[in-house]
Amino acid sequence: MNLEKIEQLIKLVKENEVKKFEYKDSKSEISIDFNDNKLHSFTSDHNSQTLANQAFNQNQSVADGQTKEADNFKEVKSPMVGTFFQQDEKELTEPIIRVGDEINKGDTIGFIEAMKVMNEVKSDIDGVVEEIVVAHGENVEYDQTIIKIK
Repeated sequence: MNLEKIEQLIKLVKENEVKKFEYKDSKSEISIDFNDNKLHSFTSDHNSQTLANQAFNQNQSVADGQTKEADNFKEVKSPMVGTFFQQDEKELTEPIIRVGDEINKGDTIGFIEAMKVMNEVKSDIDGVVEEIVVAHGENVEYDQTIIKIK
């Protein structure tokens, strides 16, 4: 694997909030674990190992900067696995919240469909919606950020 592909892989893993990722083919093996901030790469080529570690360190620095920036926001996270909807219908016509809306603790911000049941997602904090991270009809994981509030 070359440095560019490793950087793309790390970026993709971080963007999708994957905590642990492993890849193996006939020539190389890479393991990324953001829980312990370590990258393990096993290849037949020592230079690839060095490149992988450099790419990880560069991307980790960027990620650390993004974390500090994100500290200005509070997040409403998914209480379950399912499909997130911004209204109680599959066709988006009138979303419950929009960027810039002021919401209060207990307000419904959307719905998560799980096992053919629409479950309300309620805000556990007060504030102004800064960003809607998950699009209407997108799958969500447990504890995934849905919206950011300032």
